[in-house]
Amino acid sequence: MSTMELNGWNLKAMNEAVEGVKQQPEAGKLNWRSKVIWDGGFGLDVQTREIVQLGQKMQRRFTIRGDHPPELLGHDTGPTAIETLLGALGGCMAGSFAAQATARGIKIDALEVALEGAIDLNGFFGLKPIRPGLSDVKLSFSVKSDADSRLLQEILDEAQSHSPVFDSVTKPVGVELTISKM
Repeated sequence: MSTMELNGWNLKAMNEAVEGVKQQPEAGKLNWRSKVIWDGGFGLDVQTREIVQLGQKMQRRFTIRGDHPPELLGHDTGPTAIETLLGALGGCMAGSFAAQATARGIKIDALEVALEGAIDLNGFFGLKPIRPGLSDVKLSFSVKSDADSRLLQEILDEAQSHSPVFDSVTKPVGVELTISKM
């Protein structure tokens, strides 16, 4: 192998990316763009569009189907938004964990994150003045590595501190809503 890799990352490219942002902090600012197209009930398609960095667009062309199971008034054509949100949280935390381990030179042989969370439909249906959002979210990490438990906990703490999605779901985020007629 001509380039050194650890945990699926090219170490030279990873170091160059970090150094690039150190040298030019504006390069660390990314703008993500997506579009959601509703097609009835809870059915919808999320279309990723692009990521913009320093005025340069990285084209993204993925579609994520969303829906609910019939028991929750859907047609079961895709995961619910809550499942997608939990998946995004788990995915970002797993990636952040692996990145932090890689930065420390720690090999990860396997990594799984189990997630769960609760919502109360009384809030969604407006039946009670309670939050309609997630509560009691739990993430359980299972890691196969030669690293000791103390070091794995340090890596998890760093992953939590640096995960963009964890930060976004645990701290207030400004959201602006607009509406226009089609």
